Amino acid sequence: MTEVLRADGGSFKDPAGQVYWVVRDTGEASIVRGLNSSAAGIMEKLLAEPFFEGLVNGGQVVATRLLHPELPNARHVMKEGWSAAVEHEAVGFVTWPYEWPFSMLKDAALLQLQILETGARNGWLLKDATPFNVQWMGVRPVFIDIPSFVPWEEGQYWRGYRQFCATFLTPLLLTAHLGIPFQPLLRSRLEGIPPEEASRYFRGLGRFKRGVLSHIWFPAKAERSVPRPARPHRRQPKTVLFALWDSLRRLIGGLSSGQARSTWSQYARNHSYDAADFKRKKDFVLRHVAAHGPRLTWDLGANTGAFARIAAEHSGVVVAVDAAHDAVDELYREVRQSGPSNVIPLVMDLANLSPGQGWAGRERPAFDARRSPDMVLCLALVHHLRVAANIPLPLFIGWLRSLDATCILEFVGRDDEMFQTLLENKREDYADYTAENFESEVRRCFSVRDRLKLKGGLRELFLLEPADGR
Repeated sequence: MTEVLRADGGSFKDPAGQVYWVVRDTGEASIVRGLNSSAAGIMEKLLAEPFFEGLVNGGQVVATRLLHPELPNARHVMKEGWSAAVEHEAVGFVTWPYEWPFSMLKDAALLQLQILETGARNGWLLKDATPFNVQWMGVRPVFIDIPSFVPWEEGQYWRGYRQFCATFLTPLLLTAHLGIPFQPLLRSRLEGIPPEEASRYFRGLGRFKRGVLSHIWFPAKAERSVPRPARPHRRQPKTVLFALWDSLRRLIGGLSSGQARSTWSQYARNHSYDAADFKRKKDFVLRHVAAHGPRLTWDLGANTGAFARIAAEHSGVVVAVDAAHDAVDELYREVRQSGPSNVIPLVMDLANLSPGQGWAGRERPAFDARRSPDMVLCLALVHHLRVAANIPLPLFIGWLRSLDATCILEFVGRDDEMFQTLLENKREDYADYTAENFESEVRRCFSVRDRLKLKGGLRELFLLEPADGR
């Protein structure tokens, strides 16, 4: 078995350590972190703490273990010059905060506050407070930046407050109070929304909305004033910290996105299939997902997740993607409450996928450059991309082929009422969008293994395998 050591492109800002992916030719990967001697000593103490073991057992913190220097993964990392190595449990698919719906960012913020308080009660503090330190085990948020834990000294100031506000609290307040989606703002500002910029959104009486004066307006005013000399020995009693965290927890816990139910969030109840055809569609998807048993499935255009739930029965992880925030947020809240627990809902315009971001475009890898799916569902999606986003069929089918995955693809014909609705107020009639052209492009890239006509032939499902095999 061949193993390749690859440094993570987003792990370079903390000089105490570096994250590596140990990638095997089977496609599986381990996450190993190299540590310098100082960080290794702190890590050893942390892993022996009962509170930390409790956080791991409770699923709030990623499982972590020190590696014996003679183990292969440790040797790989220590050859890079590190003093020690730890191994972390791998998540099913890496995501970024600008892809999360409101309720996911809210739950991640509450997790951060819970870990802060638990750590402080046991003599530890977190030196960072960014949502990039949180990933998802399905619908469960898990803290992954273990070296962020540092021993707490009496009176030590919480340096992560400003970062917490910029990356967690302010985005939530913008959506909850003003209805402004935070995803585009966090995508363009990886370090979050600073107080001075955020204060411009809250004009007039807006500054008096809950949480704005204390966490945005007053900090912005202070930052606009003449800079004062740094105070390296600034003190903050533990009672003040606990009061601040409790206040933040109550503030965030009371926020909601105020979302209205859109047409797309009602898809599971208002779709255009009759009961018999909808069952045939679900059976087709279930049968082929079960036959393949994919480790990672993408449901593109998932809406409220009717088919993501079906795929989850026989997949390791399902990443359910849709551009409609309220539909994705509804999906998250429903699967968080009643399952399945292996679905990760994401908000993303499929005509504008998350690109590579940060330093050299590799600090936060693009959506389709993180981990290749084994199966992709594209149900009632192609006509949206062709008409609403003007993506030509050859480009979309070619991109699908580049994923090298089994695909279940649905073609919606020109006479279908949903296609006709998309054509309203359009000058272009998209004459190239025909069943013949679609199938021609599909066969250029894939082998058709199964197909099923629905709605009297207005729609058709295809099971596709990459043309040159897997």
